[in-house]
Amino acid sequence: MASRSCFILPLSALLTVLAWGTAFPQAAPARTTLTRVCVVQSYHSEYVWCQNINEGIRAALRGAGAVIDVFYLDAKRSPSPDSLRAAARGIAARIAELEPQVVITVDDAAQLYLAVPYLMGKGGAGGGPQVVFCGVNAPLGNYGYPAPDVTGVRERWHFREGFDLLRKIAPRIRNVAVLLDDSESAGFVLADMRDDLARNGPFALPLSDVAMLHTFQDWKRAVLSAQDHADALALGLYHSLVDAATGKVVPVESVRDWNLSVLRKPTLGFSDATRDHGHLCGILESAHEQGLLAGRMARHLVLRGGSAGDLPVAVNQQGLVFVNLKTAERLGLVIPYEIIKAAELVIQ
Repeated sequence: MASRSCFILPLSALLTVLAWGTAFPQAAPARTTLTRVCVVQSYHSEYVWCQNINEGIRAALRGAGAVIDVFYLDAKRSPSPDSLRAAARGIAARIAELEPQVVITVDDAAQLYLAVPYLMGKGGAGGGPQVVFCGVNAPLGNYGYPAPDVTGVRERWHFREGFDLLRKIAPRIRNVAVLLDDSESAGFVLADMRDDLARNGPFALPLSDVAMLHTFQDWKRAVLSAQDHADALALGLYHSLVDAATGKVVPVESVRDWNLSVLRKPTLGFSDATRDHGHLCGILESAHEQGLLAGRMARHLVLRGGSAGDLPVAVNQQGLVFVNLKTAERLGLVIPYEIIKAAELVIQ
């Protein structure tokens, strides 16, 4: 079932928005009248990725006089197409009632089930809202993006930089196994990695294995097997693994706890949603940055008007250098001081 939360940004607050590309020659000024922005998250309110994106959106829209309503499709816990179509239908009805000026759609499920069938092509003269997406892994053409009333932020994982960091921390590592769940988002992420490899040449570490797993039981077998033939593991998404016995999605915390109980090789992470999952290191994609960039686009549309399609699509650039000293100690590794000093996030 879709859920919703609401918060109102104070009119007195001010935010200096940094210039971004040619579309933002000056920061849009604060606003003294209220308008409405809806945010449609693909996942659930407890998911830290969603929380950090919401924080970025709030920061960008502070002082813009925006009432913000947040809705959740709950795609990780209720991933069936029927459930998602029903949730999207209900959210679309609420959006029609609220008549927001802008809708921010987050991650791929929100594009497929809500933005494309209910919003795209209806902005401007059609009387509907402008659409700003973020967290999109799929090729934009899959959704017909960009469009006259749609722009947003493409999601990019920092594979190449992450493998390079791992090699610098542990030069004896010769290869790495990449494991993900078999969700649609993971498939898009993996396609990005392969495209990077094809366009830019070999990574700092050869890939000994790349696997997408459906069940938690498959995941366990793959992790244990990878530790026998790979020097390190790069763990991507594992939020959609199902229990083979019940068919239900296994809570990511359960997967994390099992991983920590058996892992004896260095692990690499990619998303700031897994910063507390015990990985040795990573160049983490910032959910806050995704929200901030999308929120700046929404702010521009709220305060200056115009069409979303006039704003160029962005790609996240900020990678958070992350190291876990506790994990390093457990593995008998010493992380060079210059890496620790450069890291934005250090777990001690």
